[in-house]
Amino acid sequence: MERKAFELLSGMEKSWWYRGRAATIHAALARCGAAEGADVLDFGAGYGGMYEELSKLGKNIYAFEPDEEARMNANKRGYARIFSSESEALEREYDLMGLFDVVEHIEHDYEFLTKAHGALREGGRLAITVPAFQFLWSVHDINHHHFRRYTRVSMREVLHKAGFAVEYASYWNMALFIPAAMVRLLGQSGDSALAMPHWLDAIFFAIIKIESLLIRFVPLPFGISLVVIARKK
Repeated sequence: MERKAFELLSGMEKSWWYRGRAATIHAALARCGAAEGADVLDFGAGYGGMYEELSKLGKNIYAFEPDEEARMNANKRGYARIFSSESEALEREYDLMGLFDVVEHIEHDYEFLTKAHGALREGGRLAITVPAFQFLWSVHDINHHHFRRYTRVSMREVLHKAGFAVEYASYWNMALFIPAAMVRLLGQSGDSALAMPHWLDAIFFAIIKIESLLIRFVPLPFGISLVVIARKK
């Protein structure tokens, strides 16, 4: 990811998108009956923005983050340990691994997910978010060094191949799909949507919060992003 894009994300942790993603992940895990007291790995933790949400689920929250500056900031959050080496992080075993907008950055996703499978205890879960639909590919994906966007089918296929059973998969950010699609198809990144006036930010978050309540009962048919919960077979 380009440094400018990376720093943009770190400064927007309180935005509607970050808070909405956390609510969506929480809803998907709750639907699957995720147990508390788990050992959790926040893989690709960035500046640690998901620590608070993950701390509701686990007694020991670990992180992997290769970027030194982000790792130093994340170290203030309360993680049990932050790994700078992927291999070191995956040497341990976890009950839950969070891959929050990570897999699209990995060129060989199947090989990586196979490694993730080996780092989970029996019955352990992956919680994944990724950008959805390749036709939405734009300068945003280029700036953020993505290799691909996913559909529910393509993500399910690679997870099954890597030894996972998909328990739940839903698109999210459905209500904003059309305006976001127009922005992306016009060649714009859409990053400015992360920095909105407080009143508009509150409206957008309320929309995503309603979606997260729906996700507890039924998967959404489309959206800008995809959330998946998968269990190690």
